Amino acid sequence: MIRTALAMAGLGGLVVVFCTVLGGTALVTGTGVLAESGLRSHVTADRLAGADVVVTAPQTVPQDEDLPVALPERAVLPATLVSELASLPGVTSATGDLTFPVAVTDPAVVPLGGHGWSSVTLPGAVTISGVPPMRPGEVALSADALPGARLGGDVQLTAGGHPGRYRVTALVGKPGASGSLPPEAYFSDATAATLAGRDAGPRKGTVDLVALRGDGRPEALAQEVRRHLGKRYEVATGDGKGDAEVPGAAASRALLLVIAGSLAGITLLVVGFVVAGALSLSITRQRRDLALLRSAGATPRQVRALVAAQGVVGALLALAPGAALGYLLAGRFGDLLTGLGVLPARLPLTWSPLPAVAAMLLMPAVVRVSAWACSLRVSRMPAVAAVSEAQSEPRTPSPVRARAGLLLIVATVPLSSVPLLVRSDAGAAGTALTGVLAVIGLGLSGPWLVQRGAGLLADRLPDRLPAPAWLAVANAHGHALRTAGAVAALGMVVTLTLGYTLTQTTVMAAAANDLAEGTRADLTLTAPALGGIPRGLLAEVRATPGVAAATATATTTVLIPYREDGRDKIDSSPALVLGPDAEGLVDLGVTKGGLSGLTGATIAVADRSAVVGEERPLILGDGTRVRARVVATYARGLGFGSVVLSRDLAAGHTTSGLDGAVLVRLAGAEPLTAAWPGVEASRDPVGGGAGRVPPEVWVNLALLAVLLGYVLVTVANRLVASTAGRGAELAALRRVGATPGQLRAMLRGEALLVAVAAVAGGVLLSAVPLGLLGLGFLGRPWPAGPGWLLPATALAVGVIAWLAHELPGRRLLRTS
Repeated sequence: MIRTALAMAGLGGLVVVFCTVLGGTALVTGTGVLAESGLRSHVTADRLAGADVVVTAPQTVPQDEDLPVALPERAVLPATLVSELASLPGVTSATGDLTFPVAVTDPAVVPLGGHGWSSVTLPGAVTISGVPPMRPGEVALSADALPGARLGGDVQLTAGGHPGRYRVTALVGKPGASGSLPPEAYFSDATAATLAGRDAGPRKGTVDLVALRGDGRPEALAQEVRRHLGKRYEVATGDGKGDAEVPGAAASRALLLVIAGSLAGITLLVVGFVVAGALSLSITRQRRDLALLRSAGATPRQVRALVAAQGVVGALLALAPGAALGYLLAGRFGDLLTGLGVLPARLPLTWSPLPAVAAMLLMPAVVRVSAWACSLRVSRMPAVAAVSEAQSEPRTPSPVRARAGLLLIVATVPLSSVPLLVRSDAGAAGTALTGVLAVIGLGLSGPWLVQRGAGLLADRLPDRLPAPAWLAVANAHGHALRTAGAVAALGMVVTLTLGYTLTQTTVMAAAANDLAEGTRADLTLTAPALGGIPRGLLAEVRATPGVAAATATATTTVLIPYREDGRDKIDSSPALVLGPDAEGLVDLGVTKGGLSGLTGATIAVADRSAVVGEERPLILGDGTRVRARVVATYARGLGFGSVVLSRDLAAGHTTSGLDGAVLVRLAGAEPLTAAWPGVEASRDPVGGGAGRVPPEVWVNLALLAVLLGYVLVTVANRLVASTAGRGAELAALRRVGATPGQLRAMLRGEALLVAVAAVAGGVLLSAVPLGLLGLGFLGRPWPAGPGWLLPATALAVGVIAWLAHELPGRRLLRTS
């Protein structure tokens, strides 16, 4: 069976399947690496390497029948837990650790991490030159934190948002050649508590984590701690200590899962579509041989088994190199995420054989199902009918297939209308996907559409049309299945490119419009190197000559609990923090209520269905559950986020506790001449970020580039194989008098028809979802994006179609 299958498929058929499965396996393996890393990866422990056990508050919130949602802010522990854990058997020391932003501001700005002196030995063995800081104006620095620092010298710091001058009492380093410490500043424990905001307010009497040392048996000590604490807190050892050190690790792993999930859906759709197309081409080339088998007595089941064997053999050859390529792609993509700042540099990808095993199980199954579907018709045909169609395609395409494709195309229209109702990232998420579904519908209905379209074109051809052009149109009409396969495959390239790219640019343009129209400030002050706006800066800015008004803002993320089908679910949403003084500086497009009520436990929401005065449950960024009263609803949610928290509600529930920006409106045309160390001034509404592309956009475009690369290679390979299989057809035309030049012109005409149909089909199928997206987000029936995108895509499709027809065609004509 296998020998017969391979002989019938030939090298060309196996190459088509091999290339298709190679790329599909690489994409599935790479996606699996990201998903596994999201589930199992841990941040490398650095500052807590010397601790045996680390206890933290939970950094995730569970939900029913789904993965827990990560908290974006540091959840804290009661400081009394330190003495409680210190009394447990096997504990030799317990340290309550605090972390807060510190920066040297003179002569240059150098960011550091701030901690209490009791945390100085948590990285492991250290050397200390000098004496511990004991008073508020004293600090110890890691040896490499500030070149030129000396014992007894003074240094200007902004610690926890408090500017001040400190005397260096100690320098801390690593013994011998064991490496260096990260840049840190250590204060007395009492001073650190004050600077971190743990001596007053909502976080009074709390610590970030508790680090324990024991008798050298970390797992036994961890078991004892778990027995004592139960499920109230998280207990980490080994690799898990790094996650406790970096509170955003859980959110970063969740992002990997989101990326893998979004990529998996579109990847499986595209891979299934391309694999089915490759097998369909292989079966089309074997119609004569399959018909002879049927006439010789082969059963439909035997025919389907033979076709499946061809596909599975080609797939098996591609699995190992495809998996290796997938690991390479995952590594490069991980580097991209780290370079864009989306993932911490200390969060490595997890490498194991599981993604490759999953891909090696999935891809043969996809090939097997595709082979069954593609061979179903030819295997069921009566032997006489099979022989009659062996030399040409069916005269009438399948009406069931055509109706199914047209229904799928029509069904994407209501799916495309979501942006008209939901003006948010979630509303735009399905725009590109609807285009892909429409292309699949084009693949199903394509033979009928091509036959009808080519027939109409043939009836209207002028009498003096050159013979090659007439032959090209006739071939498109007579070989509608072959032509439609090429049109649908290249149409997917157009749809993917336009749909994904223009969706991103339209959402970006709508968000930028919201910000530009809603920001009434002339300047935005930020201090990223200081960890946030220094305390007291807002009052100084307001007192500066030339300033008419100023307000502080911050950003965080809130979790929104809700019930769905009797299950507790959670959504996360970016949130802006404002006070009542933001009126006149920020215009959210308020539709009901007003920002003047943003005091106490209050919020404003970008929700048309919200009622002013109602209370809504929220989970703040550090896991604190609250009920907040809605005081306003607004329209500009894309630019400002879907939730606005009052400054009172957010106070004490963010990691740094500092504001992120100060919005300033000037009294006249005079510029703001005052300057503060580490503070940056910008005229952009988001503090210098309005003109930059967000990192997640680059991530999506990188995913699109990989997916398009796969589709383009497999489509080109398929077109080349299709043209290379036309040797008998071209030889027959030569025998009736056609010259090589005429046949080359005919192939170029066919390439032109395929390219024009693919571009037109891709544009038409993208036009409805993109037009509705533009109408909902920008108020106009077209998207925002670069004008060169469509011509560049059309040119690429045209070049691929021309090369795939021209090169193998020339070779066939030389040998015929």
